Amino acid sequence: MYKVGITGSIGTGKTTIANIFALFKIPIFNADHEIKKILNNEKIKRSIKKIWPLSVKNSSVDKQKLKSIIFSNKNEKKKLEKLLYPVLNERKIRFEKKNSNKNILVYDIPLIYETKTSNLYDLILLTTCNLELQRKRVLNRDKISNALFEKIIKSQLSFDEKIKYKPRLINTNYPKLITLIKIVLLIIILTLRLK
Repeated sequence: MYKVGITGSIGTGKTTIANIFALFKIPIFNADHEIKKILNNEKIKRSIKKIWPLSVKNSSVDKQKLKSIIFSNKNEKKKLEKLLYPVLNERKIRFEKKNSNKNILVYDIPLIYETKTSNLYDLILLTTCNLELQRKRVLNRDKISNALFEKIIKSQLSFDEKIKYKPRLINTNYPKLITLIKIVLLIIILTLRLK
């Protein structure tokens, strides 16, 4: 089983790349999607309400409120990670068991380097794009303020720090067709190598 990790800062195209792998029926573990599901778990919601009462309204987590809290204070972010990451890890283990007969598995995980888990992957793709394109994508998609965007960026390792780990770079500044071709070629190479 060959594990491909896709990582990079918010809005740099990780999910777009993961979706290309999915076109080839390669299983994808999307950490952000799993976290959203975990936040709907009743036990987790109760724990969040206990720690950050203002972030739960009408028995659902106000994700924007929670983001503004955790990205304003490193200690609060660590508390949330301590609460969510064990559950996320359980889901990741289940994903691997379910797909143990597959040659390639893909993990769309924004914080591979921040969580010091790069050793779990055979190949890491680091997505990148220019800051203004990144800002435009995130503000349009997530409907967050520019100030929150800046806080999120500052909470993650910089591109220069990530590049030291020698990942394979995927620049998403270009039209989607170019990214598609790059990833399709990579899939062909991996498939041939793993036969």
